[in-house]
Amino acid sequence: MEVQDLSNLVFLGLFLVFGGHAYEIARYLQLPRVTLLVLTGLLVGPSGLDIIPLSVINMFPTIAYIALSMVAFRLGEAFIDLDLKEKGLAVFSISLGKTIAAASLVFVGVFLIQKDVVVGLLLAALAPASAPAATLDVISETKAKGPLTQTIVSVLAVDNILSITLFALVLIFTDSLMDQGQSWQEILLGGWEIFGAVILGFSLGWPTTKLAEVIDKEEEPSLLKILGVILLCAGLAYQFQVSYLLACIVLGITVAKSNHPPMRQVFSTVETIGEPFLVFFFLLAGCELQLSALTTLGLIGIIYMVARCAGFVVGGTFVSHWVKAEPVIQKHIGWCLFPQAGVALGLAVIALEHFPQIGPLLLSVIVSTTVVFELFGPTVTRWHLFQAKEVVETPEIAK
Repeated sequence: MEVQDLSNLVFLGLFLVFGGHAYEIARYLQLPRVTLLVLTGLLVGPSGLDIIPLSVINMFPTIAYIALSMVAFRLGEAFIDLDLKEKGLAVFSISLGKTIAAASLVFVGVFLIQKDVVVGLLLAALAPASAPAATLDVISETKAKGPLTQTIVSVLAVDNILSITLFALVLIFTDSLMDQGQSWQEILLGGWEIFGAVILGFSLGWPTTKLAEVIDKEEEPSLLKILGVILLCAGLAYQFQVSYLLACIVLGITVAKSNHPPMRQVFSTVETIGEPFLVFFFLLAGCELQLSALTTLGLIGIIYMVARCAGFVVGGTFVSHWVKAEPVIQKHIGWCLFPQAGVALGLAVIALEHFPQIGPLLLSVIVSTTVVFELFGPTVTRWHLFQAKEVVETPEIAK
């Protein structure tokens, strides 16, 4: 690192100091913390006051990779108490129901406007992806606990597994429609990205459970060892060209289902480790957002947003009623998953690489709608958690 780059530490330090006070400020402004951080990043970034150096903003891809890896691992915590035989089918069904509903409505809406099957299919495949980082931050901020909260976290994990799988399948199908001439190669690459990630997550899960035994004897978690396993998983996923999110989710689920007593301590430790990375992630995500993207929203973007939200609500409500989930889940589950960020953007970039002609349209729709979803999505999630009476500490907004 060049000596002059050390000036970046000033901005990183300010980020952490601000993040440390973000809960109190967000509570005073009656906003979710994640929304406050994104808005602050937007204000100080290129679209606002433009006071953050480009060298700091350029850290975002690496910070995002690390932060989302830890968030993906944390999704496994919901599986500690989740009886896969009793409730596993319900969680999978709710996730599948909202995925199918959102994808179907987005495809129909976009096709009626654009008259392009490929564009409709690709946007439909991007629609089900949720933003676990934003949603988990709202849950952590409100200290929410209960059947709805547990279902949200479980559905988030399954959501991203289904989203990555659906996108890989649609990419293969659309490649054949566009006559790219590489269908078998795409099938093999798509299969490897999914199954390779699952194998990697399971392979690292067993030694991680052994780590839990060491933690149990030491009576306190080893931050270095836990973080090392997660970063090892994410790094190997990059080297092997498999989905790092899926690999870390499977790693978390494997650890959670090991039934070893200190599992909760492992996940709480990861939450503690991940806090500064999440502050960097949300602030830099705000810096990356461009208000000018809203000018490219257009009719397709509006149709995409409305259809995606309607699919989540209709699909989540209908399927949760069908599987006889608790009334609080039936009423609120679809509304708590609106945030959209890293996963959808990452998949959109992959689509851009595959389809240079229509890729820019897809990316502009996802970028512009992400601005909207990241600003109002966490607020909707927070409000429904209050309505479900699962918030432990009730700030003034709840009164």
